[in-house]
Amino acid sequence: MMSIHNDQFSTNQDPQYKLWNSAYAGDEYYYGSEPGPLARRAVRYHHPNYPQGGTALDVGCGEGQDLAFLAECGYTATGIEFTAHGVIKTRRFLAERSLQAEVVTADIRTYSFNQQFDLVLVVNTIQFLGDAASACLDRVIHAVATGGVIGLSIFAREADQPSMQSSVFFMTLPELMERFPPDHWQMLEASQLWQWSPRTVHKTFGKPQAFVTLIAQRIA
Repeated sequence: MMSIHNDQFSTNQDPQYKLWNSAYAGDEYYYGSEPGPLARRAVRYHHPNYPQGGTALDVGCGEGQDLAFLAECGYTATGIEFTAHGVIKTRRFLAERSLQAEVVTADIRTYSFNQQFDLVLVVNTIQFLGDAASACLDRVIHAVATGGVIGLSIFAREADQPSMQSSVFFMTLPELMERFPPDHWQMLEASQLWQWSPRTVHKTFGKPQAFVTLIAQRIA
């Protein structure tokens, strides 16, 4: 098991902390009870090579839906979440299903990854890290072990739009793919798609949001 380093930080005044902590404060699960499609596809690519699971990391695990899915699939799973209500809901979600996973209360902007993982998920997280988003993305990518798979999604932008809008980070699909050079990565999926569910509409912009999504395997 990885050792835990709970960051000593105060996020009370962070707008993104307040937004998501409020979203997760209710009794119901904000995103329902099913794992997301990106998590399912990433496991589908990875599992044939690691039928017993391996190690997995869910960066920004929210209320734990994807983290529980990883545990259910046999992974030794770790989730990182910085909101208090998210951590509480994640632990509740796991307990309701009699599943075991490590839940780390931390802000990935200051978190030190101390190992690499066989499977890494970064879903609907990086864009909310402001000026630290690009550097955090690089650090998360580095946390993927050789032979491991990463599945990630980030808010999409057009080439003529700025990368930072209202303190939220956006990428084009080519920009994201450049982080995965072919001498080190095999691209399994890369696409831009729209999320239409009301739960995926970011409150800052108040409209359905395009995402760039990618699944890749580290080959060297």
